[in-house]
Parts: sequence; C-alpha cells; structure tokens
Amino acid sequence: MRGGFLRGHGAFFRGWVVRKLRVMAGQPEKWTLDGFLSHFIEIENNMRDRSFAFLLGAGASKPSGIPTGAELVEVWLNELHERHEPDRKARPLEKWATADALEIPKFEYSRRATFYPQVFERRFRDDRDAGYAYLEQIMEGAEPSFGYSVLAQILVKTRHSIVITTNFDDLVADALSMFAHKHPLVCGHESLTGFIRPQMRRPLVAKIHRDLLLEPKNDSAGVSELGEGWKEALRKLLEHYVIIAIGYGGNDGSLMGLLEQIEPKGLAGKILWCYREGSGPDQRVLELLTAKKGIMIPIAGFDELMLLLNEKLGFPLQADEIEKQAKVRATVYRGSFEEIQERVKPKPGAAEAKKEESEAVAKLVEGQSGWWGWELKATSESDPEKREQIYRAGLKEFKDSCELMCNFANFLVSVRKKHDEAEELYRRALELAPDSALVMLNLANLLNYVCKKHDEAEEFYRRALGLQPSDARVMGRLMGNLANLLTNVRKKHDEAEQLYRRALGLGPDEAHIMTNFARFLARVRNNHDEAEELYTRALKLAPYDADIMGSFANFLTMFRKNYDEAEKLYRRALELAPESAVNTANFTSFNLARGKILEAKEMAGRAWPLCAKDRGQAAAEVALYRGIISRIEQRDDTPALGRLKTMLVKGFQRQEWSFDDLLAMATDKLSADDNRLYAALAAAILDVDKVAALEEFPRWKTVEPIALDVPWPDGQ
Repeated sequence: MRGGFLRGHGAFFRGWVVRKLRVMAGQPEKWTLDGFLSHFIEIENNMRDRSFAFLLGAGASKPSGIPTGAELVEVWLNELHERHEPDRKARPLEKWATADALEIPKFEYSRRATFYPQVFERRFRDDRDAGYAYLEQIMEGAEPSFGYSVLAQILVKTRHSIVITTNFDDLVADALSMFAHKHPLVCGHESLTGFIRPQMRRPLVAKIHRDLLLEPKNDSAGVSELGEGWKEALRKLLEHYVIIAIGYGGNDGSLMGLLEQIEPKGLAGKILWCYREGSGPDQRVLELLTAKKGIMIPIAGFDELMLLLNEKLGFPLQADEIEKQAKVRATVYRGSFEEIQERVKPKPGAAEAKKEESEAVAKLVEGQSGWWGWELKATSESDPEKREQIYRAGLKEFKDSCELMCNFANFLVSVRKKHDEAEELYRRALELAPDSALVMLNLANLLNYVCKKHDEAEEFYRRALGLQPSDARVMGRLMGNLANLLTNVRKKHDEAEQLYRRALGLGPDEAHIMTNFARFLARVRNNHDEAEELYTRALKLAPYDADIMGSFANFLTMFRKNYDEAEKLYRRALELAPESAVNTANFTSFNLARGKILEAKEMAGRAWPLCAKDRGQAAAEVALYRGIISRIEQRDDTPALGRLKTMLVKGFQRQEWSFDDLLAMATDKLSADDNRLYAALAAAILDVDKVAALEEFPRWKTVEPIALDVPWPDGQ
C-alpha cells in the first residue's frame, strides 16, 4: 500500500513539473488591435450573455496627469538618493540604488518599477501619513482624459458596467458624473464588498487597494494580499465578466495572486491583456496568460484604445454636451442664489428677514461682476424706475448678453407692461442664441398670454421642446405653458393633461405648473380632490405667491364653497400684491356675490384702472360688476355698459369663470329685465358666440360704446 501510494505521488509530481515547464516555455496568443476591436463589437452585438469588466492600472490614469507607478518610483528613489548619499556625483542613482542601500531585499535597479510598494514603504516608512498626503496632492484636481469619457459611456450605455482597479484616484467616478451623468457604486474598502453583485443597477468601481481617503494599501504587505471579502466578491464577478486589462502591470501580489489561483473554468472567458507597444508584459503576466489561455493585445495607450472603441460603438463627441451641462449647472446655481435673494427680501405680513442674511446677500451682489452682476443689482432694487435704469445700464455694457436681455424683457412684461419693447428684446436675444429654449419659452409666453398670437406661440413652444433642453425646469415649463394653450385655446384637453403630468414629473416642485394643472383638473375634469391636493402643495412650495393664493381662493369659492378660507386667501394675496388686476377683480366678484355691496364697490374702483390696461376678460368682468352695483344702488348703469360694449365689440380671449353665485345674489335685488340682461351679458363675457344674442335687448341696443380710458362719472 505504501509503495503504491508513493509511486502514484511521484507520477503526479512529475506530471505537474512537466505541465509547469510547458506553461513557462509557451507564449500566450497575440491578437492585433483590429482583431480585438472586432471581437469586442462581436460580443457586444451577438453575445448578450457575455459582458466585459475593465481592469485598470496606473497606465490608464497617466493621460489624466497622474504619474504612473514607475514614474513615482523614479521620484522617490531620487529623493532617497538625495537624502542618504553625500557624494551623488561619485555614486549616481543607478549605482547607489541597491538592495542593501535601500534595505529592500532582492531589489534590482533594472526592475525598479516592479518594486513600487517596497519603494513607497521605504520612502515614507517613518511617516505614513506624509505618503498618503503626497498621493492626495498628485491626484488633486486631476481631470478625466478623453479615454475616460468613452469608458463612462460604455459603462452606462452597454452591459459592460464593471471596473476593477488598483488605482486610488476617482477618475472613473468623476467621468461617469461629468460625461454620463451617472453615479456609480464605488467600493473603496473591503468592508463594502458585501454590496457587490454580478448584476448591478448602476456601474461598479471596485477599488481593491482601497480609496485614496480610506488608508489606501500602497505598501508591500498591503498589496501582497487581497483584503477580507475581496476574494469572494471578485470570484463571483469574474464568473460573469471577461477581463480587459488596460494599464495594469501585474506588479501586486493581491489581484495577480487571485487570477493565478482561479482555474480557467472559473473565468467567464479569456483574459484580454492590453499592453503598450514596445514594452511587453513581464514574465509573471506572460505565465498567467499562458496558463489561462489569455490574449495579448498591443495598444498605443489607454486614450488611443478608447478612441477606437468610441468609433466602433458610434458614440458622439462630448464637447457640446459638456458645455451644455456646464451652462445648466451655472443656471441652476444662479437660480438657487436668486431664490435666496428673494427669500430674504421683506414680505408684507411675514416675519422680518434676518439682518445677517440680507447683509450677506448684499455684499455678494456688490462683488459680482459680468452680466449676472447687473442682473443681481436689478433684482435687489425694489423701485421699478431704478430697476429699469439698472437693466438699461447693464445692457449698455453687455449689449450682446442674451441672458440679461431676456431678463430685462421679462421685467418689462411683468412689471412695466412695455410689451412691444419686450418682444423686440426677446427676438434680439433669440438672434444671439437661436437654440435657446429658455428665450423661446419667454417669447412664446408673451405671444400666448399678452399678444394673443397663439399660432406663433405654439410654434415656439414646440420648437423649444424639440431642442430637448437638458434643464428639466425649462423642459417642464415649456410643457406646462403649452398645456395651458392647448386647454384654454385649442380645447385639446387630453394632450394638455398628458403635458401637465409630464411637466410635473420633470419639475415636481414647480408651484405654478402645479397650480395650472389644479385649475385644469377642477374646471375641465371635475377632479376636485386631486386639484385641492395640488393647490395645497403649491402654496406650501410658494407661500408668498399671490397668484397661487388667488387661484386657490377661486377654487375654494367655486367648488368647495369654503368662503371663510377663500376670503382669507384673497386678502392675503392682495396684501402681497395690491396691484394684481386679476385678484382685485376676483375679490370684487367674491364680495358682490356675498352681498357686501360697499366693499365690492370699493374693490371695483381699485380693479378698473388695473384691468383696463390689459383690456382682457378681467376688465369686462369689472365693468359687469360695476353695472350690477349701479342697478342695485338704483343708479344709471350706462357708464359700465358702454365700456363693456367696447370690450365685447373689440373682443378678448375668453377664460373659464363662473358668475353663478353673483347672478343668484342679484336675483332679488334687480328687476326681471335687469336680471335677464345681466345674465346674457355674463354669458357673452364667457362665450363669444353669445354676443349676438344681446341685440335682443332693447336697452342694450341703445347703449353707445365708451372708450376704456374715459374717466368714470363721480359716484360710479
């Protein structure tokens, strides 16, 4: 038994030696670069069950300005030489750097790059933190090279979403954020390996020597053995992903040791080892590739390889997209500061703003230059005249700033009511930035809501949407305003509802879109519960927005009959914006319908000059209210009817409204003839097709039109 066993063991040992010698004597297969590229595309297109994982070493980071391990070894050896050799001319580095001088066993100067961990340990052995600080310094501010932009797209747009790396830097994660707008799962410590799975929802960056900020393993002991947890995690990954090694020299014992231990059947496919032309892999790598039937591929460099993969995969260049994203980030940043600037302004009835915050904003505004500096100075000014002067001075200095031009136009529309000049500015801004979705949005809003040029407005909305602006807020506002046009003018309610919901998906905190959708749900869909929920959310998001308050008050009046809460909202809205024509007109209607004749009369007097400027439906409504008040007070209503006739003859854009409560109140306060006339007038205000029916009323036929700018008689 013993003899048989010994003979068998001897046969096994001899066989192992023979196989080992054959491996060492053989050479791994070598492919051309074109062959590798064709193989990659073949796997990508035809073998959906096979995926690649990228194994990156220091060579991949060199194009990004981070020195390779070999270059760092050179630096550290020179520093050690300077510290410890008094006569460097007599004993130059190549003679001084020996195993004895460095206290590194078996060190060979000709193979110095392979001793990276030992040289690091020797250079920083008395101050390990200084070593980490040195590494942090050389990686600080490193920007991902072109190759990383391609790798980021591969990781996101294909199933090849795994990076295994011995590097400490954040180039992969940075590239994913910058070029693919995706955040990976970064496992920078062995304690995180439990989160690694073969099928991941997002790209994975496995830093097997830890992250730079988590005590990276950079000494001989650290890189010689994989941390607890890595072996099992990597084994599972390598069963599903074929390795493409780029810029990796195989000089560590940890990952190389694992690759050497894994049987070929434990790998998803042949290891594809890319090496720089003119400097082939070292002997240990050759032995690994021979044993695992791996493939050698000569490349010019990491960036060059990624360039060729980019061409094969058909990815576009990213410069335009990067610029676009930078503009989006700058816009979001400016918007965020401007929101703070608005919040710290004093609000009627609100708690006093903190003095420190106001002073901090003022100092920052004062120090800001460029077009945005003028914009901030303008928005800081509460006096409209002075604000307009600031805008005009800014445009003299920055006459080609489409941003400042567009913001000034917004001010002219919303505050100064100088619509013709605003339209001219918008069109000039669009000439300067013909692909600006934001300028198109603002111009379309002017054409839609003020100029009533609905065909051109719709064209601009749809053109801007076709540009697919990357700013989700702009995209959402385009959808929301187009939805307003479609429901109010085109009566395309189904398309409008789809756009409202998509807009809120893009901008869930857009209070105005929320309000418009709530109005739509209440008046078109009769979905009052969802409408009230949206109004409540919108008011929480914008607690000082008078327009939202007024719209919510209308809803509570018409659909919930919650008059007490509605009155509170109306009054608060008018405190915040006493010049609001719409809220003043609506509160007139509210008071009149409640029988508060004196307060309604006062509000109607305030409302008329505000509404008459726009010559829209609100002016017609106020003329109606003043006529009813006159008849209740048994006075002549001809001044009101004459102005209303002018409005009805010239026409205006109709909007949803209800006079039901008002007409019900007037039933027992007006004569039967007056009730019929004013009911017909209310119907004509809401529906242009009902205007002709007014000619059936003899009193109406005798009314002469009165220009809106003619002063009202005393007492009216």
